[in-house]
Amino acid sequence: MTTSSTTDSVSPPGCSLLKRAIGVTLALVAAAIIAGCAGSPPALEKNGAAEEGGRSSHSAGVAPGNTPARVGEHPTPHVGLNGDPRMGNTEARIGIVEFTDYECPFCRSFYTQVFPKLKKEYVDTGIVQFISKDLPLTRIHPQALPAALAAICAGNQGKYWEMDQALYTNQERLGTGLYSDLAGNLGLDAGKFSACLDDPAQGRKILRNVDEAQRLGINSTPSFLLGKIEGDTLQVIRLARGAPSYEVFAQEIENLRKQIKMDSTAPAK
Repeated sequence: MTTSSTTDSVSPPGCSLLKRAIGVTLALVAAAIIAGCAGSPPALEKNGAAEEGGRSSHSAGVAPGNTPARVGEHPTPHVGLNGDPRMGNTEARIGIVEFTDYECPFCRSFYTQVFPKLKKEYVDTGIVQFISKDLPLTRIHPQALPAALAAICAGNQGKYWEMDQALYTNQERLGTGLYSDLAGNLGLDAGKFSACLDDPAQGRKILRNVDEAQRLGINSTPSFLLGKIEGDTLQVIRLARGAPSYEVFAQEIENLRKQIKMDSTAPAK
């Protein structure tokens, strides 16, 4: 896949719920993000500057296997992780944060082509924590926001990652009916799930992620941060726009492992 979705913005099913949950503020922030995405393709950042060789997709990253997304240094020192879904050993010192959009085809490509091996080799082995943050590109992906709410509300009942997987698997069917069906399949309490979707506090969680992405200069999905975890904070070392290959992730993780080991054995000053 070499191009991004260009779906026009329409009012999605369940729009009234979203208006109550998110409000005008998120719409304004999302509009600012999309304006940036539509204006230029994603590009590698190194020390805050765009480097030549950025990819050619319009707004939502690059599918693995096309021109590789590279990883660059990022000047922003810390990103909060409190309240974000995490996968992996809570003692792991290395973290990968993904800014994702459930309707983004390139996010699904990462999920199907790169993430399984990344999870097997680094998350399941206790080396890396994987953290998810929502960045719904609402102008081009009208179901991204409702899907993100569905995942959050499933997470409130202990089924975030199960819902996350189901949403990517059923990306072509995203819609109100699917979210209810998936909640039932996962054994969620239907009343609590419905009430959660209508709770403005859940929308504010997404708004915080959107604000954070804007602060970092991230305006496309998927985008990734790699760094060292210190409690509920990620010290950002590298940033990638688009999905790097597994091999690039592995190289960056191994480099960071070496750095952490050197730091731990260095004599105290």
